[in-house]
This record gives sequence, structure tokens and C-alpha cells, in this order.
Amino acid sequence: MANMNVTTINTLDLMEALHQAASSLDQAIQMDENYLDLSVLLQVQQYDQPTASGNLDSDYPGVEDPRIGMSSVDEIGSIKKIPLPPELVEQFGPKKNHDPNFPSNNCGLMAPELRTIQSSQTASVFGEMHLIPEPLFSIPSDNVHILSIRNADNGRIFMAGKDGCLYELHYQAEDGWFSRKCRKINHSKGKLSTIMMSFYYFSASDDAAVVRISIDNSRNILYTQSEAGTLQVFDMGEDGMSMSRVASLSQDSIVQKAALIAKMVDKSNFKPIIHIAAIPREESVNIHLVAVTHTGMRLYFTTVPLGNTRGRPYTLSLVHTRLPPGYSARAPPQRPSNVHTALYTKGTLMLAASQSEDSDLLWTIASDAFPFKKHLQETHEMRPLDGRTWAIEEVPNELLGAVPLSFTDGLKPDPPAVVTQHMRSNRKFVIINSQGSYILTKQNPSDKLRQLLLNFGPTSVEVEAYFQRHQEQAFATCLLLACNQSVTEQQVSELATAAFFRYGGDPKYNYDVTLAAANSPYDVHPGSGLGSVSRFMGAGTSIHPGMPNQISTPIPNVTRHMSFGYNTTLSGPSGGQASEVIFSNRFHGLCLYLARILRPIWNFRMVIEYPIKTEKGMEELLGSRCNSDDISWVLNKLKDLKDFVDRNSQFTSPLLSEGSFTQSLQRSPRARLGLQRAADGDDQSMRRLQAEADCQENNYLKQLQILINISCEALGLWHILCTHRFHIIVKNLTKEQQNVLRHMTFRHFVTQGKEMSHALITSLIGMYLNDNAVTDAISARLREVCPAFYSYEDHIYSKANEMLKTATGTQHSSVEREKLLAEALTKYKQISAQLDLPTVCRQFSAVRFYRGIVDLALTSAETRDPQGFAVHFYDNGEPSEDTQGMCAYRLRMDCYKCITETLDFLLSTSLSHPQSPSVPSSPGPPPAPDPNRLTNREAQIYVDEVFSLALKSQDKMFHICLYDWLIMKQLSEKLLEIQSPYLEPYLKRKADMNHLETLDLLWKYYEKIQNYAAAANILDKLAGQAGEIPLSKRMEYLSRAIMCAKGCTRLTYPSTDGEFLHQLEEKMEVAQLQLNISEALHRNKGIPEVDEALIRLNSQLIDINTLYAEFADRFDLSECKLAIIHCAGYHDPTMVEALWQDIIDKEFQNSQHLDTQARMKTLNQKLVNLGRIYATSEKCFPLAFLVKLLERRCCECNLDVADLSLVFRTLQDTGITLPRLHEIYDRLYKSKDFCWKTLKKPFHLLEVIEKLLRSFAESPNVVPAYDRRHFTTTSLDAIAFYLVELQSESTAGGTVSFLMKNFKDIQARLERFI
Repeated sequence: MANMNVTTINTLDLMEALHQAASSLDQAIQMDENYLDLSVLLQVQQYDQPTASGNLDSDYPGVEDPRIGMSSVDEIGSIKKIPLPPELVEQFGPKKNHDPNFPSNNCGLMAPELRTIQSSQTASVFGEMHLIPEPLFSIPSDNVHILSIRNADNGRIFMAGKDGCLYELHYQAEDGWFSRKCRKINHSKGKLSTIMMSFYYFSASDDAAVVRISIDNSRNILYTQSEAGTLQVFDMGEDGMSMSRVASLSQDSIVQKAALIAKMVDKSNFKPIIHIAAIPREESVNIHLVAVTHTGMRLYFTTVPLGNTRGRPYTLSLVHTRLPPGYSARAPPQRPSNVHTALYTKGTLMLAASQSEDSDLLWTIASDAFPFKKHLQETHEMRPLDGRTWAIEEVPNELLGAVPLSFTDGLKPDPPAVVTQHMRSNRKFVIINSQGSYILTKQNPSDKLRQLLLNFGPTSVEVEAYFQRHQEQAFATCLLLACNQSVTEQQVSELATAAFFRYGGDPKYNYDVTLAAANSPYDVHPGSGLGSVSRFMGAGTSIHPGMPNQISTPIPNVTRHMSFGYNTTLSGPSGGQASEVIFSNRFHGLCLYLARILRPIWNFRMVIEYPIKTEKGMEELLGSRCNSDDISWVLNKLKDLKDFVDRNSQFTSPLLSEGSFTQSLQRSPRARLGLQRAADGDDQSMRRLQAEADCQENNYLKQLQILINISCEALGLWHILCTHRFHIIVKNLTKEQQNVLRHMTFRHFVTQGKEMSHALITSLIGMYLNDNAVTDAISARLREVCPAFYSYEDHIYSKANEMLKTATGTQHSSVEREKLLAEALTKYKQISAQLDLPTVCRQFSAVRFYRGIVDLALTSAETRDPQGFAVHFYDNGEPSEDTQGMCAYRLRMDCYKCITETLDFLLSTSLSHPQSPSVPSSPGPPPAPDPNRLTNREAQIYVDEVFSLALKSQDKMFHICLYDWLIMKQLSEKLLEIQSPYLEPYLKRKADMNHLETLDLLWKYYEKIQNYAAAANILDKLAGQAGEIPLSKRMEYLSRAIMCAKGCTRLTYPSTDGEFLHQLEEKMEVAQLQLNISEALHRNKGIPEVDEALIRLNSQLIDINTLYAEFADRFDLSECKLAIIHCAGYHDPTMVEALWQDIIDKEFQNSQHLDTQARMKTLNQKLVNLGRIYATSEKCFPLAFLVKLLERRCCECNLDVADLSLVFRTLQDTGITLPRLHEIYDRLYKSKDFCWKTLKKPFHLLEVIEKLLRSFAESPNVVPAYDRRHFTTTSLDAIAFYLVELQSESTAGGTVSFLMKNFKDIQARLERFI
């Protein structure tokens, strides 16, 4: 595969590739998780429904046929014999022939409870092993022979007594009040054992002796076996610190139940039991104990019902009987017999069977060769041993790396050896007999393939069969060998590489899913429920066309299963639906091996929380879940795989030529038949489909390569962080970043952890800067280890940060400081496209380098949108479908935000009050003021500097952003002072969107530049704008529009000169009417209809017709109707008189509760206000009608008694002249209307005329000089007429005499004026 630099890949493409490859890895990990529990492999469904196995050929498949791929492959690799020293042989000689229990098992080497030992012994327990000459603890045995000693992981020591009792050696650091430092506890007899005499136990039978102890540390259960074969169960409690016997099962009961299960086997095969072994949770969740008989029979037990994974033991039930090899129909006749020593551990069983007095036959039975099967399948092997075996034990096998295999919480056993073989060294077993010690090394699956490659070569039938049988597992195992770069394994690596590519095959187009499934030589099980792992397999088939499969005869004893034992519909790596491409085995093997390397860390959190005691109390710190050694181990494995992929360019398949394509068809008859059905023999179509398959697999292989590279770099970064006080680096992150990291898995870190990695690196670099250390070394190291996470741009960023940090030092002069800041700015501008701009701008702000913020932000905006997509997006109205332009627009706005935020800060500081003294918290002098705090004056200077620099920019989008900020900050005056070609288009664009604030600014802008016509048009538009603009504000707009129109010498309105002004004035008059109606309705606010009308009146300007019909007339607003008629110039005397009558009547009615003087005053004010409006309009001010109506109402209300001159004086106040009023009154009197007699005031009008003329006689100046003589003459004539009329009255009363006297007095005064 060609090397590729991931830093050169487009970010979006890189993220997509990582996600695709990570999904493939998830599927591979899920495949490795689909192994079955031992209880399922043994077909155990209920604890009370036991089963049996071992009697079928498939239980122990034969491996003699080379086509199975297992011939000449040993289960046990090397056997190293260490003879006993002659001195020990000499000592053993006389004993071994007389003591059947020799060697004694009543001694043990175990790890004690550390805290107790450390408390009792001051010597260090670490480092070298030291033999203490004196025992720390010792107790008497009370004449009880100890046959076996075992210890639990928590330090408890148990002993099997020949008296049939289980003892515990309890020890503690010091003696207690009621307990000794060391004592013996009998868990079989209870407390009675502490007071009974020792001779009590002499009567115990040898058959009752406890001969074996086995402890399940995962469940805290202890099992014992007596000489008679009785099994007992002891519950050590949930915490492993208590003890109680809960169940027991005799040998007869066991034999009887086993015989019922395996009826074809004689009962004698089920006894005696020669070995018991606890099965921990790591091996099985449901099976708890296995017992081995002298014929190799395995009896499996459970202590709780199946599925009760957390319940405490309360029973002991036989659930399965496993027959040893030799019981199937076609098995060889040899079976295990005379087995006297056995060991069962982690699925491997070793049996030492007596051949003669001085030789044994070692049987090794294991299931490692058949992982992921639906039932238990095992291989078996026999090896002769010299001497009689005394004991068999396994050497503890630790992980090569300390990273746990998985975290299943005991709900699932550990995965098969094929999954974890790269993490563990070979299992080793020690056999001790009279000849010495034998160290046996059990081979891993990779060792078996290694043996085949070395013995037969990669082109052999045996190797070919091995790959065909194990498929993906074989290729993953092969990669383990091929990636080994050890010098001693170079030959094996080359052989494995050759085999990997020889049998890896090519991707194939899935031409016919149904046909492929029907012709598959493996079983397909649609119900296996493994759709989530299907992307690694063929659609409906488990064999891949690239594999050589031309075997002429059937492979004997091979179960028809897919690889791993999985069977599922094929899907490609892109999804869960059936794919048209079947990927090659090399792709599957690569996915599996990569998944197994990363499995311990892939889906697990990278950090753990641990408490630490500080001065402030307990504090939770975040530390790395893996230490640097663990990470190094995983990283080295991954680097080996990376090197393998990089140096093998043939990993990606070239497009097949015609010859190679024909060869592939000959190699796959099934694919050829599918092609014929799909393309009807069209070679060109077949070649095209094959090319598509090659291309698709190549793409996914490249994605995996990218994932491998990025994972290597991520691990390298993780390793560097662990070597630099990881918890301090994390502590310097923000709380939000810490919370994200707290839940981040390695998978998330690789695929989506760019921001987190940047934060961690920034924190790491910050540690160096805080220590005033140079960052060149760590930067170079980061660039070498993880260039995808720390690129050249990141190096420049770190260097600029270092300069910025140096510039903050007080030891530099202002000139040096400015120079350092300028250099830092230059470096930041070099990487402005990838820069974390807000962070840098905050740093600039901290050192008051505000001009650097403007320069850097504008540069960043330009580099992030070099082609000007944002301007195009803005100029075209910001269409939603232009996603590219929208993205560029947002990028630019993010950059400009740094400048506006700086202006925000400086502006608020310049306007803030000086820091006022606070209440002191303690006595003493006040604290010194902060020298770094900006003063108001300094802030204002910086505001002017930043604003001046900003306005010099030719960046159109920045100007738009700046104008938006000024409007938002209500700095409209500042905005209107700007002289820029971008301002008017900006305001007009905003105005076109009916943005009221911008329209308001636009007319002010036009007024400022003396474009009054445009200002008047904008104001007119504002006045008519729909929305929640108060009516008073609309009238203000109209008033300003009229002023602008009057000030404009040349209107741009499309009509004759003056027409626009006339229209504005008419609008103003109608608006005034609308205001009057609104004020009138406001008096009745609270009524729903009125409130609705008020809302409507304040939402828009309404035409005059609508005002009359829908408001004035609807709500009976007479004054408003009169005003509308007056404004419209409408002439209807009857309507006008009716409106006046309604107005006057309402006024009299509304004032009837007042006294006479107040009522007269109110009436006067109303008539004066209306008269001044309408007195000049005869159409809307019928004077004669009003005089008559008012005088009648005054008579009716007896207001004339108080003041006869009320009406004419009120009308006189409206501007009606005295001669005109006398004319009206005179005409009314001469009309002789009968109404006055009805009111019983026949002389009322004469009385009023008398008052009117007397007012003239007493104050002739009320009539203008030019009209005074004429009015005097007219008055004298009228008085003469009035006197004649009064003299002719038939009834001469006091009123008539009074009037005649007064008229004569007035007459005399007026005659003097002539």
C-alpha cells in the first residue's frame, strides 16, 4: 500500500475515512465478542437438565488428513526437562517405594495478606525474595495430618485435614483481646473444634479425609473433595472474608447422575475422582466446577441456576458429562485410563495416565484450535513421560501489556486464545516426577501456523488447507507472524507475508446472492443474529472466492460452519444492507488483527478519576487509565502492523487484466456461473464489475491505513502526555473540556478528538511556557510523533505563543516588547487559516495589543475565504441553498467577532465609572490599585485607535459587520459620521428588508448629506409602515417629511412640483383626524371593541373614508365626524346641524351634575375650541342654527338667569364679530319663532340683544373702527324697531318696561357716537 500523509488529506475526507474505518473496526471487535459461554458449548440449558458430549466425531475432530491443515501440528511445543539433583534422588529413593502419598502435598508456597505481613515484619516485601530464619506464625496441628494447602487471592490460607475437616490458618498483625495473632479455625465442625480434645479426631475414617481444595477467587467459592469422592461447597461471602458450608454431593450420587446422562458408558468410569478445578467467571459464567475421574471423564457442576450470575451458591448440580477421546464411532481405540494426576485450567486438560510403574502417558486436550464454534470441539495429543507424575501445575501467564483484555463485569467469559494470543506469552506447565521437572510450552494458534510454514512452506497443501479452514482467523493470525520484526523471526515473517497474499484472494462482485448461498460448502444460519458483523463476510456465503477451494474429495470430520463459527448475510463495510462486493480475506484479516491490537483501549475511557488529598481537602483528579508502558506496548504492535502495510504496496489490488480476470474465474466456478447469469457472458461487463469490486476494497483498505496511521499518532501523543504529568495537563483544561475528556474513549479520540488533542497539546505547551522553558524540543518531538495532531502550523502557533509569553515579561523595554508582539503577530498571520483566533485575541487583549487583534482578525477572514464566497453569498441575498457561501460567511463573521468583542470591552471600560473604594474586609490601609487595569482615558484612546484601524479596511464584509455592531450598540451618530462607500448600500439593503431602525438611520443619512428628496420619501415610507409604530411617531415622520420636502429645491417624486408636498400635508391632516379618533376612543378603553380599534389605529395610517365609516360613525364620535366632513370639504347642512346638535346636547348632558358657573365655563371652553376650528367655514359652522340652539338650551337649563350674555360672548370668543352676532339675533327675533313662548320666555331674545348692544355701547372698541359707525347706525335702527315692538305688546309688564328703559338708555349712548 502506498504511503500516504494524512495531514495532506482534506479534513472532511479524513473524518469520513476515519469514521468508515472505525465502523469496520467496530464490526471486527463485535465479531470477536460473539464467542459462546462454556455452558452453551456444552448444550446446557437448565441446571436440572444435564447433557453429555464427547461421543461424536465432531467433538474430537481428527487432524491426520493434511487437508484439514492441522497435521504435524503439536499442541505442546517444546518440553524442557530439568533433572533432580543427585542429592534429592538419593533421599527420595527409600521413600517413594513405601509411601503411596509421596511426595507429600502438605506444604504450600503462597502470597500472604500484605498489610498483615508488613505490620509484623519491617523488612521490605518487594524486590528480591528473602528467607526469614524464624517463622512468623506457628500453631500446633493437634495430631491432624494436613493433606493439602491452598490460599485465596486475598491472603486466606486453607488446609485439608485427614480428619475430614477444612481448616483455615487465620493470622493477624497483633494479638487481640479475645484472639491470638495466629490460630486455626475448623470450618467443618464449627466452634466445637476449639474446645474438643485432640483425641476426638483419631476416630475419623480415612475415607472422610479431605484430599483436595480448589478456590474460585472470582466468585469467592471454595470446593473440597474427600478421599471417598464427596464434594463440598463453601461460600466465602460476597467480599471473600466469611465462610459457610452450603452444599455437599457424595460420590455415589455423582456416579448415579452421570450414568443416567451418559448411558452408553459404564459406571466404573465415573469414579474415583482424581482432580477438581474451579472454573472462574473468566472461563464460564454458568459452569462453576469440573471434576476429572481416573478415566478422563469430566463432570461439570454449577452452584446456582443458569443465568443467575450474581447469586450466592446454595447447591451443587451436575449439568454435563464430557467423555474423553475414544468414545466416538470412528475414533481410535485408545482412551485415557489409569489416570492418577490431572490438571484443568482455562479450557486445557492434562491427564497423567500410568503406562507402567516408571512411565506415564500425558494426554493434552484443548479447544484453542476451534474457537467460535457452536459446540465444544477439542484436539487431543499424547506424549510419553519417563517416571511417575507427582504434580502438574501451570506457570502464571501474565499479559505482555498490563492493559486489561476486556471489562465484562463477570457477565461474559474472556475471549478465546486466538483473540488474545498477541497479548500473552505461551502458556507453560510444570510436571514434577521422580525424574525431575518437565516444563511444557503450549502452542498458540500463531505457533501452529508458524510450524506449518516452517515445515511445509507457504505453497503446501497443509498451509492452503489451514487458511481455507480458518479463513479470517487464519489471516489475522498470519498477520501476527508477518508483522514480527524480530531478526530471529525474519524468515517466518517472510513466509507468512507470502502466504497472506497468496491466499488472501481478490474482492469479488456478488453476482447472485441466492446462487452463492445455495452452492456454499458451509452452513448458513440466518438466525444467528450477527447482522452487525456482516460487513466482513460474503452475502449468504462464508467462503470467499479468492480462496483456493478446488479440493477433489470432502474434508473428513469438518463441521460445515463459516469462519469463526458465524453465519450471516454479507454486507459491505458501508452499511448493514447486502453488499454487491465480497471483500477479500486479506481485508477481513487486517480488520480483525487491527481490532485485536486496539481492543483493550478502543471502546474504553482514556482517563480515570482518583481522589487525592490537598490543602483544600479531597480532590478528584483525572489520570490516564493506561500508563506509558501499556501505551508503548500497544503502540509497538500497531507500528509493526503499520510498517507491514506501508512496505507491501501490493496490498491494494491493481485493476485486473483480461488474463488475470479469466484466471480468477477459473479459480471460482461459482463466481463464473453468477457472472454468466448476470452478464450473459459479456466479458466487458464482467471486467467492469470486477474493477468496481477492486476499487471499493482499495478504498476501504486506504481508510484502514489512515486509521492505523492516526491511531499510531494518537497513541504516541498519549504516551508523551503520560510522561509529562498527565493529571497536571488535564487539570489545566477548562471544566467543559475535562467533562468531555472524562467520558472520551480512544475511539472517539481518534475519530473526533481533534479539538481535545489540540487542547491537551496546548496545555502541555503551556506547562513549558509557564516554566519559562523553550518549546522547540517538545514541539519537534510532537511533530515527529503525531504530525496529524501537531502539524507545522501547530509548531508555528507554539512559537508565536512563546514570543507572546516572553513579551509579557516586565524585563523588556517598550521597544523590545512591541518588536516581540509584532513578530508573534507575523507568525500568527502565517497560520491564520487554522488559528484558534478567539484564544489568540484574548492573549493580545491581555497585553493591550489591540491593533494586532484587528490585523490578525482581518487577515484570518481573508485567508479562510480567499475566493470571496461570502461576498457573493451576501450580494445575492444570502440564499439558503448556497451552503458554501453560507459557510464562508459564517467563517468571516467569526473572525470579525473578535474585533467587535474587543470594541465592546474597550467601550464599556471607557464609559464605566472609576473603581470606587469597597468596604474593607480587614483593618489596615486600603489595597493598592491594580496597575494593569485600564483607565477610562486609556480605554477611550484604544477605542479610537481600533475604530480608526477598522475603518481603513477595504473588507466589505467587515464593514457590514461593524455597521451591525454600531446599530446594536445604539451608536447611530457614530455610524452616520462614517464616510465609506459601503454605508449607503448597507443602509439601503437593510431598508429594503423593512428594518425600521435602518430606515430611521437612512433618512438621517440622506438629511446629513442634504439629499432632502430621498429623506422625505424615506420618512413618508416610515409613516406608512405597518407595524407597532405609535401614531404620534407616524405624525412626527410626516411632519419631518413635510419639512424635508419644503427644503428640497428639486423633488425627485414622479409628479409635478409641489404635488408631493401637498400629498404629505393631506396625509398629515388625515393623521390628525386619526389621532383625534384615537384620543376619543381612549376614554372608553377597556371595552374589547374599543381596544381592538385602538390597536388598529396605532398600527397604520388609515384613509379618511375608513376613518369615518369604521371608527367615527361606528362609535358615534360626532366631533370626529364633523372634523372629517370639514377635512373632506363635504357639504351637507342637515348632517352638519345634526352633528352640532349632538355635540351640544352631549355637552349639556355631561355637565348637568356641575354647578351653574362650572357648567357655563365647561360649555364655553367646548364651544370656543370647536368654534376656532370651524368658525371660518360656513359649511361646518351654521351660526344661526348654533345661536338658536344654544339659546334654547340655555333657557331650558336656566343658564340665562345667571348670564344672558353667555352664548354671544362665547361665540364672540371664537372670532365671530359683534355686528355679525347682532345680525343673527335680530333675524331670529324677527322670525317670531313660537318656541320662546313655549319656553315661557317670549322676550328672551330681546334681553340677549339688549345685553349685546349694551356691551357695544359700553365698549365700542369691540367693533373695528372702520365698521363702528355703520354698526352704530344699524343698532339705532334696530333699537327703534325694538321699542316699537315693545310698545305694541298688549300686556305691559315689568319685563317690557325694563327692556324699553334699557333700550332707550343704549339709544342715547349710541346717538352720542354719531
